Amino acid sequence: MKMERSQKIRLAIQLLFLLLSLAFLALTIAGTRLSIHQGCPYAIVCFGLSGTTFLQLANTIAWLSIFAGFLILVYGMFRGRKFCAYVCPLGTAQEGVFALRSKKYRTKKRVPWLYERKYAFVKYLILLLTSVMVIRGVGYLFIQLCPFYALSRLPIIGQRGLLLLVLILFAGFFTERFWCRFLCPYAALMNVFQWIGARIGLKRRKVKRNLERCNDCGVCMLYCPMNINIAEYEYVRDPNCIHCQICAEKCPKPGTYSEEFE
Repeated sequence: MKMERSQKIRLAIQLLFLLLSLAFLALTIAGTRLSIHQGCPYAIVCFGLSGTTFLQLANTIAWLSIFAGFLILVYGMFRGRKFCAYVCPLGTAQEGVFALRSKKYRTKKRVPWLYERKYAFVKYLILLLTSVMVIRGVGYLFIQLCPFYALSRLPIIGQRGLLLLVLILFAGFFTERFWCRFLCPYAALMNVFQWIGARIGLKRRKVKRNLERCNDCGVCMLYCPMNINIAEYEYVRDPNCIHCQICAEKCPKPGTYSEEFE
């Protein structure tokens, strides 16, 4: 099946931000004050954990990452986690690694939904743990494990962070978007903001399944990178949906899937 226009656009955006991340990495290695870590929307936690207060953040890039991180959270309250599908370089890298697997493996080796829901809770625990660390000021315990911070220290080696990055990509070779689904604290924070939005009555854009067109073949579920049981409801209310539109692309009946505010 040929790649649809929406997926070509998404791929182009992903590659753009991946190249920007690599440019930041090159500047880091070159010894400039810029680093890939400063562009991470969750870096405010690392800055806080490393003992750097808001008033001490003189670097413009750092302030922009903090502001962008907050905007992404607010945006997600209305549009969902599109950041994960279009912008995050780690998400793009995981997609690329998993794409190396055969089509049969990608569609057959799925984590059972019971375990998916059970272990997806881990990222909320990591979010809670890092939040407590911000208050306690013991950032060195977390920041050494941050893969983006490890990259920002090149050519000095941040061994623990680089090791974690390798493990994330290795796990992503067997389980699609392993980091996004089970470990990413920023993903958990985006989900929390979506929950807050729902509690205060904000309508969020969701993937909608046309029940009249759908023949319940289940193809959409086999290709969902977040392993969501899409065909269970008319609207995909799962906050883990990243709006990648892969379900719409793979559906044998075009027009079955769309996006609407609900």
